[in-house]
Amino acid sequence: MNDADYVRALGLGVCGIFLKHSSPELLVQAIHRVMAGETWIDQRCIQGLVKAVEDESREARKNQLSERERDVLKGVFAGLSNKEITAELNISEASVKSALQQLFMKTGVRTRSQLVRVALEEYGTAWGLRS
Repeated sequence: MNDADYVRALGLGVCGIFLKHSSPELLVQAIHRVMAGETWIDQRCIQGLVKAVEDESREARKNQLSERERDVLKGVFAGLSNKEITAELNISEASVKSALQQLFMKTGVRTRSQLVRVALEEYGTAWGLRS
């Protein structure tokens, strides 16, 4: 199993993840905890689970972008000003500003340069910004 499989398993209601290389004593402890209604996750899985959840969250945010937001983001990525994006997309400047505000909110940034950085680092390929 990989980290994404662990996330899916937990989402389907699995009560615990115990790795086979762990000690028998730890297995007994895990069984008792699960029987008591707790969830048991082997400590060696935690970091991978966090990364898998972050990846899923990033993917969900990517899929939440409207076509307009993607087009405006591509314009920002190309270094265009709001007026240039307006002319290229044949929309109002208010629409460009609105799309930018939505992009800032969805990516958790405050400036165009931060937006470009986040777009490149986290979403570049998925959003068609780089190959």
